[in-house]
Amino acid sequence: MDTVTDQVLRNIFEKLQTMFPFPGYCDRSMLEEITVIVRELRRYLPDFEQRRLLDIGSGPMDKTAMFKLLGFQCYAADDLTDPWHQRDDNAGKIKQFAAQTGIEFFHQTPTDYSIPFEPESFDVVCALGVVEHLHESPRGLLNTMGRFVCREGLLVVAMPNSVNLRKRLSVLSGRTNYPSIDAFYHSTGQWRGHVREYTLSETAYICKAAGFEVLTQRTFEHLAYEKLSSPLRDIYLMLTSIVPTLGSGLLVICRKPASWEPQGEDLEAFRAAISRAVPEAVA
Repeated sequence: MDTVTDQVLRNIFEKLQTMFPFPGYCDRSMLEEITVIVRELRRYLPDFEQRRLLDIGSGPMDKTAMFKLLGFQCYAADDLTDPWHQRDDNAGKIKQFAAQTGIEFFHQTPTDYSIPFEPESFDVVCALGVVEHLHESPRGLLNTMGRFVCREGLLVVAMPNSVNLRKRLSVLSGRTNYPSIDAFYHSTGQWRGHVREYTLSETAYICKAAGFEVLTQRTFEHLAYEKLSSPLRDIYLMLTSIVPTLGSGLLVICRKPASWEPQGEDLEAFRAAISRAVPEAVA
């Protein structure tokens, strides 16, 4: 597909809504997010047809399916152990949806996050709404993305903005910018929600530290379309357009250099980083 217009994306999105097994899940905010990602990808990858895309931490593959309908050959991996995945055979419905859509899906387990696809065989590798859920350094995930994308291929990282307008207003009014305390308190096993959200500069930093060339780093607003109604939504959208760092989402697109190598642990760099927060005698 040589041209992806807003109307083309809307038509594909409406088709996805009729196919997706969970009514109401694919909403306007999802369309706005995928529109931003597609527009930025087109700057570096003008032809999507038959390009290979791997979606790591794909969840129910709603966004993966959008890429598939745009012409990509899509592959995905996830452990499908979020609480809602485990209810009412939802994991089975997700896997059936992948098969019907033509997405090759690998079901990981919480004890084995290996991915059986061929290394350096993908034009694009995505982690969409994944990094903020990690309980450990994002270095391992970024290394995995780097191993599977081809030389000069593209990596796409998207996640919530930790300093968006809503969160800033929440903190100013004395409320939290973290996930709700009742959800965290009543959770069972390992917390599957957001662990650490990032700013845009932090997201660019981890990608550069992992050895990738940052091509795009930007914020975008998508949640206001579902969460707010006019005129408040119009005011919110105006403010986020004037001050882009207030936007709800972050997007960083990187290129893998031909000389890229996975990044290992750097204990001296870690020691230097934490020295600012501990007594000098301990550091």
